Parts: sequence; structure tokens; C-alpha cells
Amino acid sequence: MLGVLLSSFIAAAGIWYSNDQVSQEMGIAQEGQITDRYTKAVENLGEDTVDVRLGGIYALQRIMEDSPRDHPTISDVLAAFVRTHAGRPPKKDAGLPADLRAAATVLAYRNHTGDKGFILDLRSTHLPGIELQRRGSVEGPVTRIGSVAYLNHANLWHTDLSGAILTDARISNANLDGANLTEADLRNADLHKTMLNEADLHYAGLINADLRNAGLTAANLIYANLRGADLRNTYLTDADLRYASLIRADLRNANLDGANLDGADLRGAKLTGVNLLQAHLSPDTRLPPSLARDPAIKARIAEYKKTGNDH
Repeated sequence: MLGVLLSSFIAAAGIWYSNDQVSQEMGIAQEGQITDRYTKAVENLGEDTVDVRLGGIYALQRIMEDSPRDHPTISDVLAAFVRTHAGRPPKKDAGLPADLRAAATVLAYRNHTGDKGFILDLRSTHLPGIELQRRGSVEGPVTRIGSVAYLNHANLWHTDLSGAILTDARISNANLDGANLTEADLRNADLHKTMLNEADLHYAGLINADLRNAGLTAANLIYANLRGADLRNTYLTDADLRYASLIRADLRNANLDGANLDGADLRGAKLTGVNLLQAHLSPDTRLPPSLARDPAIKARIAEYKKTGNDH
């Protein structure tokens, strides 16, 4: 009986060793395949044909899904591709090239849980009209990606995103200082703690956007639609808000010192803790009735009538 048990044990150990060896060999082979796929995909990024570059981008996206540990490296490669090829504005009426749209889309909808310290860096790039809106299902080569664009902590300093569609996007704690967001659609976007100082947001749609604790110093918000936006504790010092819609916006404890509110619509806005006497008010500024009747506010508007807009 002891001999039978010993034989069984030896046989089981042999099977375990064999299976373990096979697993190791399979793992090595799989790593080799991923390396080969990665090398080929990166080579495709340098080709002259757009279709070949697209193939390289989608191949890298697949590898990023199959090999989570390579996620940060591939994200860096794709970000470098965008910075290199989007360093200049697209030719007039040409639109954004397909390969740039694809690379930016893969980056924006990546599974960010695999970032492991990766910070998306697309500073000084030109991506006008890019569409990164919420999506339910995805058609085409890009599959199994997120439904909401994830740009949290991204470096988008001086990036051209004019006319971009970024509805519901997550862009918190990002650097958008000096960015061009003219006519961009940022409805319901999460922009809290994001730096937008001196950014161009005129005619931008920011309905119900979350801009808590954001920096908008000297930002251009002429005719911007901030209806229902959350602007609590936001820095709007010296911002140009002429004819901006701030209807029902939450501006509690926001800093509006030096902001130009000529023609701005603040009806229904929450303004507790806001010192409007340091802002530029005009007869065209539409205020909540209680504030419009305030003697100090009336005096500030009368001062505007005498001196004109000095913003």
C-alpha cells in the first residue's frame, strides 16, 4: 500500500511539474507574441499611408487590452504620436485626419485603471472638432472601451479643442490653461479643480458643467452658456463674461473680482458669498431682483454709466 501511495505521489508531482513547465513556456511564448505585435504596430505608425497608421493604432489598442502591464507604455506611444502629428493646425477645411482622431479616441476612452502613473500629455496640440462625447456602444475596430472620455489630470495646456464635443467628459484636475475651447460642447462635463486660466471659451456650451474650485482667471467666456453650472469656489477674477448665460448657476463663494458682467444673465443664480461690487456691472447685467434693488449695486451700475466699461 505504501508503495502505491508513493507511486501516486511521484506521478502527481510529475504532472504538476509538467503542467507548470508548460504554463511557463506558454507564458514566454505569449510574451514573445505581444512583443512582435507591439514592434509591428509601432512600425506601422511611421508609415506614409493613413490606413497603415490606423492599423497600427488599433493594433496597439488591442495589445493594451490583452496586456494590462503594457498599458502605460502604449498610452505614452500614442500620446507622442498625437503630439508629433497634431503640432500644427490641420489644413483649412481639411478636418482632423483619421489617424489623429483614432489615436485621441483610444487615449480618451482607455481603461484608465491601468494607467499606473501615466499622465496624458497632449499639450500644444491641435484637435479642433474632435468628438469625445458619451457613447453607448462602439462600432468599428475600437471595442471594449469606456463610454465616457477620461481626461482627468491630463496636460492640455494651450491645446486647440475649438468646436470639440466633450459632453459628459471627465476632465477634472486637468491643465487647460490657455486652451482654445471656442464653441466647444462641454455639457455635463466634470471640470472641477481644472485650470482654465486665460482659456478661450467664448460661445462654449457649459450647461450643468461641474466647475467647482476651477481656475478661470482672465478666461474669455463671452456668450458662454453656463446655465445651471456648478461654479462654487471658482476663480473668475478678470474673466470676460459679457453676455454669458449664468441662469440658475451656483456661484456661491466664487471670486468675481474684476470680472466683466456686462450683459451677463444671472437670474436665479446662487450668489451667496460673492462680492459683485468688485465686478464690472452694467445696466444690461441681469441680476436676481433682490440684488438689482440693492443700493450698493445700483451705485455700481451708475458708476458704469458715468465712466463706461473699463474692463
